[in-house]
Amino acid sequence: MPKLVECVPNFSEGRDKAIIDEIAKAITA
Repeated sequence: MPKLVECVPNFSEGRDKAIIDEIAKAITA
């Protein structure tokens, strides 16, 4: 899902790295 992956960097700018990892895991799961 390329569109979701593109959203991660934009969302991560103001978020904690751990939260980003959780989002990435959810997307790749």
